[in-house]
Amino acid sequence: MNTPDSRPAFLAAWDPCYQHAGSAVSDEALRQAARSWLDTLAVSAGGATERCTQAALESCTAGRDEALSPADVALVLGTASHALDYDDVSMLATCHPSAPPIAALLALLPVLRQQRADLRWGDILRAYIVGTETTLRLGQWLGFPHYALGFHATSTLGTVGAAAACAHALRLPLAQAHAALSIAASSACGLRANFGTDVKPLHVGFAAAGAVRAVMLARAGAAASDDVWGEKGFVLAFNGGQPVAPLAWSAGDAWAIESPGFEHKRFPSCYMTHRLIAGVTRIRERQPAAVRGQPVTIEVDFPKNGLAPLKYPIPGTGLEGKFSGAYCASAAWLDGSVTLSSFDDAAVMGDAVRAQMNRVTLSERTREGEALDSAPIRVTISGAGWRDEQLVDWAPGSASDPMTRDQLLGKWRDCARHGAMARDDAPAVRLLDASAHTAAEPLLAPLRESLLAGIRSASRGGHKIAA
Repeated sequence: MNTPDSRPAFLAAWDPCYQHAGSAVSDEALRQAARSWLDTLAVSAGGATERCTQAALESCTAGRDEALSPADVALVLGTASHALDYDDVSMLATCHPSAPPIAALLALLPVLRQQRADLRWGDILRAYIVGTETTLRLGQWLGFPHYALGFHATSTLGTVGAAAACAHALRLPLAQAHAALSIAASSACGLRANFGTDVKPLHVGFAAAGAVRAVMLARAGAAASDDVWGEKGFVLAFNGGQPVAPLAWSAGDAWAIESPGFEHKRFPSCYMTHRLIAGVTRIRERQPAAVRGQPVTIEVDFPKNGLAPLKYPIPGTGLEGKFSGAYCASAAWLDGSVTLSSFDDAAVMGDAVRAQMNRVTLSERTREGEALDSAPIRVTISGAGWRDEQLVDWAPGSASDPMTRDQLLGKWRDCARHGAMARDDAPAVRLLDASAHTAAEPLLAPLRESLLAGIRSASRGGHKIAA
């Protein structure tokens, strides 16, 4: 470990975040963190029966009878949390900030139970906030070029952030926490080329599992280099070998979860489709007579880089449909909403929606400097004798249009139904209403076990998972 004066800039900014989160996190940040936990647990429940989640479980159990390790559980829960592509988003780093640290912390719960009998809900929330802050500030430093190079930032950055969360929850000394971050950095992976396949949600499983392994290795004494966070380390490697601007992060900055906040998805598709969907549905409401008439022409104008994740012009599967602007626009126009069932394979292959997709045009502006989360998306729809237009600045679910408590609980119910789990609001309500002083074990253990039970029940073998 370097002396304080010789620390890389990232660690010099990160150390106060890690050391002082216990006293520096506001009540509002804790409230927002609890909302993000509920949102992530909801989409994890929805992803319990998905093929990628079942594959993750099977890969951990083939040829063995013993209970799964915490890293195995992290792989399974992390994959489930991203299986529907319905988890929260932050455009500070073009990533999903919550799924990797939440999956890792849940997987680590048995270890935390042994080490910290006094563990409180507030301790878990603060550890999670340290994790998401690490992910997002690292992502801000790298900037959009990291994503543009083809990396899936949720996985590359999330591995490090989840390790930070677990280190904080375990109260690792600073030197061991540094080692955990550097070990996690050597596990970071994830390519955007796999969007629209089972590998994208597996990326989150890889991130959570890599984080758990990194923290457990550091806790067991494995050493690593702080040079990972210097000028020749992680940032250079993941930025295509190009230099980056000086790190703009210092102690005392507002926590990212509080400002600008995270976006909780209202639609189970790529976040760059959400303003498109909102624009189409608003025009549809204004043109009721046109909905069942002749096919319409839909034009959507995005800010620069807005089309980067939308790689499927005409999707062939439900998963591909989540990353198709043409499909999401068409489904929103024909059905009036985009829901979990919109991404069944059969829905994507319907004759009407495929005919409509051929009448959708997506374009991207060339102007530099527009923020991807707030630069307007322009939706124009034309039919026989009419034309209507809608500008959408902020996506539904963003900090400018946040989900209400009832909407979050509704999302919990919808996801539980989709994942063939019990639709019981009580655990979700307890999570939202619990004070920071509530004991963490009785609050989280039932939710963890409910998720794992749902995944097990859908598996062929019903494998045992560690309690």
